[in-house]
This record gives sequence, C-alpha cells and structure tokens, in this order.
Amino acid sequence: MSSNLPTEPVPGQADASVLGKVLVAALIPVLGWWTLDLSYMWRSLVDYQFGWIVVMLAGYLILERWPTRPIQDTPVAFWKCLLMALAGFPLVLFAELYRIGMSRTPTSSMSLSIGAALFVAALILAVRGPATLRHFLFPLLFFFVAVPIPKVLWNPIVFSLQSFVAMVNVETLRLIGIPAEQHNQIIKLPNTEVGVNEACSGVRSLQSSIMAALFVGDLMLRRAGWRVALVAGGIGLAVLGNLCRSLFLSLAAYRGGAAGLQAVHDAAGWSVLGFTAVGVIVLVQILCRLEKHAAALAESNAED
Repeated sequence: MSSNLPTEPVPGQADASVLGKVLVAALIPVLGWWTLDLSYMWRSLVDYQFGWIVVMLAGYLILERWPTRPIQDTPVAFWKCLLMALAGFPLVLFAELYRIGMSRTPTSSMSLSIGAALFVAALILAVRGPATLRHFLFPLLFFFVAVPIPKVLWNPIVFSLQSFVAMVNVETLRLIGIPAEQHNQIIKLPNTEVGVNEACSGVRSLQSSIMAALFVGDLMLRRAGWRVALVAGGIGLAVLGNLCRSLFLSLAAYRGGAAGLQAVHDAAGWSVLGFTAVGVIVLVQILCRLEKHAAALAESNAED
C-alpha cells in the first residue's frame, strides 16, 4: 500500500543541494572572468591569437566526457575544498593588483590562471568529488595551452629555438656552397641578412602542433604513453618544418635579396602550418594502429 504523503527530506540533504547549486552558479563567473582576462593577452600577443580556438576545443573535450562522467562520487569535506580555493587567492590577488598598478603581463595571466584553476578544482571536489575531478582534469589542464608563458621561462625557449634554427641553416647553406655566417639570431648572406626572429623560428607552429597533438591524442589514443609519443612527434614535425622553412627563406634571400624574401615569406609560413597539421594527422593514424597492434599482442600473450 503506497502513501501519497510527502516524504521528509533527509537531514542535511536539502542544505547540501542548495550549497551545490550555489557552487555551480559560482563556476560560471569564474570561468568568464578567467577567459575575459586572457582574451586581452590573446589580442595583444601574436603568438597566442589561437586562444579562442583552445576555448572551443576545451569545451568540446568537456562535452565529449560528459556522458561518461562518474555517477557515484563522494564530495570532499568542505573545509578541504575551502583550503584549496584559498590557496589560489594570493595568486589571483597578485594578478589583479599587478593589472591595476601596471598592466596585464604573461606573469599576471599565469598567476590568475593557476588561482582560477584551483578554485574550479575546489568547486568540483565540493560538489561532486575526486573521481569527477580526475575525469575532467585534462580539459582543465588543456586550457593552459592558451595561457601565456611568463617571460622568465618563455624567452630562453624562444631564443634557444631561434639560435638552433639559425645554426642549422648556416651549416646547411655552407654545405651547399653558399657563404653564410651566424650572428646570434641573424643569418648574414653576401647580399642581405635574414633575421630568424623575422623569418620566424617556428614558435607559433610549435604551439599549434602541441595543441593539436594534445587534443587529437586525447580523443584517439587510450594510453598516456602513446599520447606523449604523439606530442613529441608533433614537436619534432614543427621543428623540422620550420628548419625547412627558414632554409627556404634564406635561399630566397640569397637569390632575390630582401624583395625575394618578402615575396615568399607568408606563403612559406602557411606551408609549414599545413605540413605540421598533415603530419600530426598521419602520425596519430600510425600511432593508433600501433596501439591496437600492441593491445592485441598483449591480449594474445595473456591468453597463452
């Protein structure tokens, strides 16, 4: 015999439900504020103009994971989540004070991003639990692809890459009989100079390759080892493509001077992006087959 009388709510259940809704509602302005702050850097830094693409890809990764999210999960104690959120507060405060007093910089954007990510992670732990956080951790970390790297870390990477490209180009030009000298990031030819910074050292294509490899690898590869191999391969493709690009620009400058260099500069840049994109697609197909073959071989050995 069933009863139509309203059931009494479990003590604390209503409060927990209200708290969860409040925390979820707080997630939206935090993500909006985080993205808005980064959008200023995306407009001012040429190397990070792909930021909105990362936002869309991260959103897709969340939607792709949503149907398989953990059904059973246990929220973490509220005080622990509060401590995690408070741990990011000094970083957010530093970023805001620096922005108000000086301006937005890669360092302030990185500081704000880490603080915001800690707050988002704390909200997920408080509302759902650790299993849910692990499930959506990759999209959260993937978003950092669009966060500008502080100059103290960024400049050594860029300068080292520029010097490496210039060095390889100079040695290659000498091997084919063209006199060339390297002066830091400048390649000196008999009739002109080619600045690797102007001819690009491949930083943008390198970032695009890493972004594509991370995204495609997460969707198509199961094991972390194969995903790491894809990212490493994408980096190698970007470096190889830009070595070829810089060599091509140097040859164009040697034959046609500054005018010849300018005539082919943009076309060479787009060619490298196309080469890297196609290379990542081919590489992920190869790794998918190798992963399936390795899984089948392991299953066969287990049966034996």
